[in-house]
Amino acid sequence: MVNDRGKIKWTSLMLPEHVEMLQQMGREIGKANPPIMDEQQLEELEQKVRYIQVGKTKASMMYRKGRNVENASGIVTGLKQSEQYLLLDTMDRLYPIRIPFDHIIDITLH
Repeated sequence: MVNDRGKIKWTSLMLPEHVEMLQQMGREIGKANPPIMDEQQLEELEQKVRYIQVGKTKASMMYRKGRNVENASGIVTGLKQSEQYLLLDTMDRLYPIRIPFDHIIDITLH
């Protein structure tokens, strides 16, 4: 049986700068910068939000959560124009997801 120590045996051969760089790359994997949207894309999103009927509209959304991009599908159960967010009930969570309008990247209505 070979006693393999995995990463431990290679760390002594790596410079500290390389170890730090690899750790930084690992933290950045899966993170995305927010997309830059032009006025036409923003207008399309506004039209889709105006079309949504609370409690009846099924939608799939792509939205930013921190620096990550999330996808969710469900029924829009609330729409607060004054506070600029909507509620999406995904049926697999106890509470609906609260998604601010400015975090929405794309909406697909079903």
